[in-house]
Amino acid sequence: MTYAYDLSGLKLESDFGVLALDSWRGAQDAQADIVLRVGQVPSRLEAPDHVASIFQTRGRDEYLLTLPGSGRILVQDGREVMIETEAGADLAHIGALIAGPIQAVLWHQRGLLPLHASVVTVNGRTIALAGPAAAGKSTIAALLASRGHPVVADDVCVVDVSTRNDFLVMPGVSRMRLWRDALDHLGIRSEGLQRVQPSKEQFFVDPHGGVADAQKLSAVVVLVRRFNNPLAVDLLRGIGAIQALLHIVPMRRVARALGRDSEIFSALTRLAAGVAVWRLRVPDNLTRLGDIADKALTVLEA
Repeated sequence: MTYAYDLSGLKLESDFGVLALDSWRGAQDAQADIVLRVGQVPSRLEAPDHVASIFQTRGRDEYLLTLPGSGRILVQDGREVMIETEAGADLAHIGALIAGPIQAVLWHQRGLLPLHASVVTVNGRTIALAGPAAAGKSTIAALLASRGHPVVADDVCVVDVSTRNDFLVMPGVSRMRLWRDALDHLGIRSEGLQRVQPSKEQFFVDPHGGVADAQKLSAVVVLVRRFNNPLAVDLLRGIGAIQALLHIVPMRRVARALGRDSEIFSALTRLAAGVAVWRLRVPDNLTRLGDIADKALTVLEA
């Protein structure tokens, strides 16, 4: 059986089900842009340019990831992902990798700009809530979705920086992954929700509504979450904005190994010049989730 998924408007055809991805929304007979296959993967690349502890690259078009206990994943040309699993490997874990890090590698190989961000449209304007893992991106986006603001993409978004004036966010994976404590604060019952992985208290949540078309990006809000942070937002300019954006590019080490450093810096420079970039300091306290969401929305009024 073959499965079809939508990855920012591209058709991904897979040999196995990937719960984290959205089903394909286009024509059923459309040719696949990306294929996800199960088969044999070499233990190393031939004459690699870069060798790290768990990955290797050759040129821009080959990336090999080795995960002890799970298997190996080979990504080629931004078009093909080959997976060889070890006996007893958790396919749910592999699926989570496809929706996150492997997706980012695909975009890097395709020469596009991925950001570690959840994106929401608010009254016709689009805001990217960015930051590292556990910064609260998905939780804030889920709260805004509960207020009627559609989710464009969760966790990883793709920005088209090819134009000089308008920077477009492509519709991405909208299925959200929320931890149980976030569900509790949002008033969402976990009964009936699918777990991201059987051993984790993290669940899939499908937001109401959705966005089918690319959206013009209005602002990027970089979340900084610490225990004693006061709730505050400030505008970043120049090199400060570029550095903040650089920290939210997923799989940066891999991108560097693929030779994308100069392209990414150039893309971020254009993005920082054309879109407002803000830093939002948030306390590590979900009881103030509503206040945090409200503060994030103030950037659209500035």
